[in-house]
Amino acid sequence: NLDKRELSHMPLLEGEERLRLLNLQHNHITKIENLVSLPNLIFLDLYNNQIKEIAHLHTVPTLRVLMLGKNYIERIRNLQNLNKLDVLDLHSNKITKIENINHLSELRVLNLANNLITAVENLNGLISLTELNLRRNLIETVNGL
Repeated sequence: NLDKRELSHMPLLEGEERLRLLNLQHNHITKIENLVSLPNLIFLDLYNNQIKEIAHLHTVPTLRVLMLGKNYIERIRNLQNLNKLDVLDLHSNKITKIENINHLSELRVLNLANNLITAVENLNGLISLTELNLRRNLIETVNGL
């Protein structure tokens, strides 16, 4: 648990191969990094930071929960290796389009509330989805639900 530590970057946690849960919420982190030494990570919480891009998650394919709410993310991308993802929380960002998630067949919960999304689309392939939150967006059209 490394929340509220005024961290500006994610520390390299060498020797913590068994770590499964990492909480880095309420910091000043600007980019996702240094996850290469955490092969068993299943829960990553980066809520309320200053992250602008989803990146460098290919080293944690075991990830099941990714919490990135309240950041500065503009695009959903670089999730192609996260096939085990169960929960994706991207609320309160600057996302304008739902994209690059149809391969997440195990995803059950998708939170995209409080973004800038205008169209509900590209959700085909999310065959396990049971909860979808799109509150407080700019939705004008709904396609392919």
